[in-house]
Amino acid sequence: MAMQPIRPYSVAAALLGALAVPSLPAQSVFATQVVSSNTNGGSGGGIFAPVNALGAPLGALDVHSLGIGGQLTLGFQVPIANGPGADFLVAENPFLVGGTFFATFAELMFVEVSSDGVQFARFPSRWFGPASAPGAFGSLPVGSASNLAGQHVAFGPIAGADPQDVVAAGGDAFDLADLALHPLVTAGVVDLAAITQVRLVDVVAGQSTDSGGTTIFDPGTGSADVDAVTVIHQQGLVDAHGPNVAITIAVDGTIVVRLEDPDGWQDLDYTTLHSALFGVPIDPGAMISTFFQVQVADATGFTLVQPFALPADLLFTLSFSVKDLQGHRSGAQKTRPTN
Repeated sequence: MAMQPIRPYSVAAALLGALAVPSLPAQSVFATQVVSSNTNGGSGGGIFAPVNALGAPLGALDVHSLGIGGQLTLGFQVPIANGPGADFLVAENPFLVGGTFFATFAELMFVEVSSDGVQFARFPSRWFGPASAPGAFGSLPVGSASNLAGQHVAFGPIAGADPQDVVAAGGDAFDLADLALHPLVTAGVVDLAAITQVRLVDVVAGQSTDSGGTTIFDPGTGSADVDAVTVIHQQGLVDAHGPNVAITIAVDGTIVVRLEDPDGWQDLDYTTLHSALFGVPIDPGAMISTFFQVQVADATGFTLVQPFALPADLLFTLSFSVKDLQGHRSGAQKTRPTN
């Protein structure tokens, strides 16, 4: 596709602006209970303090190491509910490598959820990254994984940052709708409207496989480190009149983004529109004007398209988030599939 220099651009000019209002108040949006922890005897070394995974993300050393092949189960004051777009964020402590904005030192985790604390449904994961180990001090292109936690840099704590915003908070976003066809969900065992626990399981490089059986190779010789889990949609606070952000990325790299609100596009608060590539925030006006075309503008919102096929080996992730004028939110984070 034709690339143009990113330049300052008004979001209001791009999509017709509106006034902002404060977010709705809520109870704690972070994990509040350590249900269980198994580090496999401290395998791989690290910081073994499960309570570090409670509360807001604090970054760097305020983490809990899972232990190689280990796991941590966290509970929440208010259950997580399936709302429009992503429903919760997982913060690990990856960092950008080599002065780039598209590669991180990332230790990965499987993510599972439960509504009864007994039966857990694992998010369907995909691995698009290297087919061999990147080494103890290697890195991964952001976009190597889908529905695995740990590849996106988490930005908390940053003064004034919205911890529930898919773009501003960073970390890896998970949408409960991705579990709609899981056998435990279709059987009614796991209730996506009442998720009470999240389990994080360390990916063992060269041994663990994704949902399709592909072997996963993340860097390092230790285990993933959990900083925090942040809830975006809490039970009882999902509003049917809230906005919705949906992102679809095809195998050939073409993209469709839908930003909409059932009460009409005028109810979208464009001052809260955020976007990111590779998990790195980019001015949304610049993002839209450089990479997208407005395909549809109708009564409820806008459809943006990136219509050009991209190189088959170009891995990336794309994120958008927005609120409506009442403070309800939606955000999405998607990985470009390559097969």
